[in-house]
Amino acid sequence: MKRKIQLLCSLLVCSLLPAGAQSLFEKHARMLTLPEGYVCYRTAEKIQIDGRPDEASWKLAQPTSSFRDISGEGFPKPKYDTKAKMLWDDDCLYVSAVLEEPNIQARLTKRDTIIYYDNDFEVFIDPDGDGHHYFEIENNARGVIFDLLLNRPYRSGGNFMIQWDCPGIQLAVHLDGTLNQPEDKDRQWTVEMAIPHQALTWDFNNPLKAGNWWRINFSRVQWLKKGGPEENWVWQPTGRIDMHMPDRWGFLYFSSKTVGKGEETFRYPYQMDAYKLLWAMFYEQQEHRAKAGSYLLSTKDFPLGDSERKALPAGSEIGMEATSSQYRVWITLPSEGVRYVLNYEGRFQIEKL
Repeated sequence: MKRKIQLLCSLLVCSLLPAGAQSLFEKHARMLTLPEGYVCYRTAEKIQIDGRPDEASWKLAQPTSSFRDISGEGFPKPKYDTKAKMLWDDDCLYVSAVLEEPNIQARLTKRDTIIYYDNDFEVFIDPDGDGHHYFEIENNARGVIFDLLLNRPYRSGGNFMIQWDCPGIQLAVHLDGTLNQPEDKDRQWTVEMAIPHQALTWDFNNPLKAGNWWRINFSRVQWLKKGGPEENWVWQPTGRIDMHMPDRWGFLYFSSKTVGKGEETFRYPYQMDAYKLLWAMFYEQQEHRAKAGSYLLSTKDFPLGDSERKALPAGSEIGMEATSSQYRVWITLPSEGVRYVLNYEGRFQIEKL
């Protein structure tokens, strides 16, 4: 099909929506909520990975909000509470989590088996935030690990590399209760891990250092009854039952401050209205391709309403180049001197003007 390139120089020239039609933001609202953010402080001491996050630094670190249903607002509150904390030093990102659980169970004992067949805790990390080449680390209440590297999300034809084992990872679990003894009542189990930054940044230009942002999310798979269905409780809801949506994960900011020695206010690394609109266009393209077998070819084909037009900073420009089988869409932000670019595989990049 003939290649088609369109540049929209002003949002004011967008065609108006037909009466009663949903705008992009309305159609995809569940996947467009503002992601959570977390300021990660440096640890003041050496963290001993024993499953008991009882060092002074852990006590000073703030927990995340309680996990919610993966689908987000309007879905039932998780039956059991889950929260996580994070710290860092020059060598590692430290993660701890407390999982309320009245009946602690874990059957699987071999590394790299499908751990979410047990109740589990999962960490997803995208160090450079481009939505590709990210990491997943899972464990059950026995401390058995399932870790893998993915080249891109499954929605974009991604593949996982189960042969990847996180080099140097330390992980431990502590049970406040008993394992696989349903006749008694347990309280909770805790996870503690040290993830070496060199294991995650070997092919990236965004190492673990003060001032940088990573994308991160946590998930808890819980089998409330034998045979399922499983519950998916997460820190940052993705809007659908799919954890492999790095654009929907939380933002992790590395502070130069030591925990307990001052605070920093979290701020997002992007102009979030532009970021939101870019991903709304991505979801619209996915939906259109699923129905019609091809991508939209022009920005005029998107249902852009007043909410989208008015959200962007003055002078912003939307552009797209597309064929029926691939596309590249961008939003130029002259006031910030950058252009946000997203392609049909969901890879996000920032270009300087």
